[in-house]
Amino acid sequence: MFRYVLSLTLAVSYASAATISTTATCDGVTTVGTTFARCSTPDVLAQASVGLTSVSVLAEGTSLPFGPGSASASFSADEVFTVNGGTGGGFFFPCFDGAGFAMVGMSFGGVAFGIGDTGDMLVSNCRGPNTLGVPPQPLTFGVPQIVHISNTGFASSGSNNREFNSSESFERMLFFDASGNVLPNATFTLVEVPEPSAWSLLSIGMMFFVAVRIRAMRFHGRFHRCDLR
Repeated sequence: MFRYVLSLTLAVSYASAATISTTATCDGVTTVGTTFARCSTPDVLAQASVGLTSVSVLAEGTSLPFGPGSASASFSADEVFTVNGGTGGGFFFPCFDGAGFAMVGMSFGGVAFGIGDTGDMLVSNCRGPNTLGVPPQPLTFGVPQIVHISNTGFASSGSNNREFNSSESFERMLFFDASGNVLPNATFTLVEVPEPSAWSLLSIGMMFFVAVRIRAMRFHGRFHRCDLR
């Protein structure tokens, strides 16, 4: 257990803090937000939203003369990912759904899926364990690991009245044992990587724990030798 905690601490020391941003531009004026941004004028509408499990962008001309509009969204974070419901090694695969006429994409732990002009039809990277398209990613059940999550989107209305929009969201997670069998009852947790200051305190606490443990073992050894005399 101590080895797992130490490994996670070292991994977190290389993890990056979450970054979230959205923009909406109407007739050359940009509105900036975090998880949501929106602007509108008599001839253009633009909005963007993004989070841990979804991304959406929209830009459209609304009346003559058509004005330029655009929307962008970006989310990037490292999360502590723990899977339970199995033993030893296994695999995971995130499933995404999306639709629209603009560019959006999502990535979870090395598995990415993006869409563009799909004709507003629902598309997915995951219709079953035999249609994944890319290999599942490895995991060890019960052991936390750091995964990188990235969600992005961009839409532009150009100079016509057509609506450009797309959205994508996390649908579900598939889990497999080491032999590739699906584990329908496996569960997972995602926890935001703590701030560096919090991990500094944890590291100090771990060093104290190790020091106390070593001291106790030495004391036990001395007591045992004295008892033998």
